[in-house]
Amino acid sequence: MPSCSPASRTRCRGRHPAHPARAGLHDARRATEIAGAALAALGHLDILINNAGGSRPMEIDAPEEQWVEGMTLNFDRHRQLTQKLLPNFIARNAGSIISLSGNLEPEVVNAAMVAKAGLEVWSKGLSEQLGQHGITVNCVQPGLIDTAQIRRLYPGEERVKFASREIALRDFGRPEDVANAVTFLASPRARYVTGIVLLVDSGMRRYSF
Repeated sequence: MPSCSPASRTRCRGRHPAHPARAGLHDARRATEIAGAALAALGHLDILINNAGGSRPMEIDAPEEQWVEGMTLNFDRHRQLTQKLLPNFIARNAGSIISLSGNLEPEVVNAAMVAKAGLEVWSKGLSEQLGQHGITVNCVQPGLIDTAQIRRLYPGEERVKFASREIALRDFGRPEDVANAVTFLASPRARYVTGIVLLVDSGMRRYSF
């Protein structure tokens, strides 16, 4: 088998090459630009994964700008991009739309959590209307995943103590744990799964349903 250079490795493995596009999601025009760029590069889409956002605690009288920022990054752009691409999915009578949600157990006011709750409710409603077109719509809600940000929040022994106390499998998740869940929902094996929120948190959320 011929060797593959790093630049051509994706193509050598028989997969489609990536077509990255940079866009700042604060700008309302970006959803249209991203949708157009994706369709121009690929011709059509089979899968849409909405994975953008940011979270920070807020004061109870937080200024309007913080609310707009939280809702924009965690809900509005997901909805707008999805709506721009709906004709693509409906025309093909197939597709999978997956949105990454987040923790919905606030200890303080947090616009991101409000937006993510809205994202899940919107996705549920959308799944009811798109099912007739063979399109599935689901959310994935990660727990604590081993990322640079989480390592800063739970350094060293703090991670061990928290995981031992709060997480059934006694450790934080890995990025590939979330990726595996998304891959399943996007695959033909999940053809009969729609309108759900799939938790990938090792039982950290204690509620049963």
